[in-house]
Amino acid sequence: MMGRLVSRANGALMHFYLLIALLLLWQFAPALGLVNPMFVPALSTVAREAGAMTPQTVLLHVWISFWRVLRGFSICAALALPLAFLMAGAAPKASGALGMLMSFLSQIPAYILYPIIVLLWGSGDRAILTVICWSGFWPLLFTAIQGIRDVDPKLILCARAMGTNPILLFGKIILPAVFPNIMRGVRIGLTNSFLILIGAETMGGENGIGWMISNAQRMAKIPRIYLGVILAAALGFLLNFIVARVERRVVRWKPVTEDLNI
Repeated sequence: MMGRLVSRANGALMHFYLLIALLLLWQFAPALGLVNPMFVPALSTVAREAGAMTPQTVLLHVWISFWRVLRGFSICAALALPLAFLMAGAAPKASGALGMLMSFLSQIPAYILYPIIVLLWGSGDRAILTVICWSGFWPLLFTAIQGIRDVDPKLILCARAMGTNPILLFGKIILPAVFPNIMRGVRIGLTNSFLILIGAETMGGENGIGWMISNAQRMAKIPRIYLGVILAAALGFLLNFIVARVERRVVRWKPVTEDLNI
């Protein structure tokens, strides 16, 4: 019985062994002279820096970044999904008219647009939300369009032959068939949005994890820079975990791959 419990515990911890080894290396590498402790402080030094900041301050920066990416990506989804159904389903001719333009615009990185957006609207939340939306819009749009095009036309023809009304056809056949692609677009788009969020906060934010890293760099508080990196990684992992769990619950018939990219 005890051996079985130990085996299960080892299996559960297997994914964290490499992380634990990395953290131990981080802790002891400065003391062993493998790295310069001035530029790569020990993990305990970073932990003390976190203790020096009030928990409210740390959590406030994390919450602001989380709320920004949530708002920006929600705007992105509200724009991308209706456009995808319009281009691939309701008005397929629009796809031919807009396809080349969309492909061209999607090649413009958000960080290149950021200085232009700041010139037009100024720095702050509006500029940050715009680049978040831009980064997440394209993968969500293109994956949703591909999912709509992949719907088996025989299913739609059979449903229409049985007199299914358009609302029921959309809710019972088209949307369930497209939803796995939508969730894949959400994961890719959310990854892009989160990455550009941290960069935008370092350039023009007044708070948030990215601003905390940039401010620590200006003040030469190197442990705080590493603290910000850890917080960004933890928040990104949490976002990916939440999306993966939602996908697992909603898309039960499709195996969910545990991505490690956010």
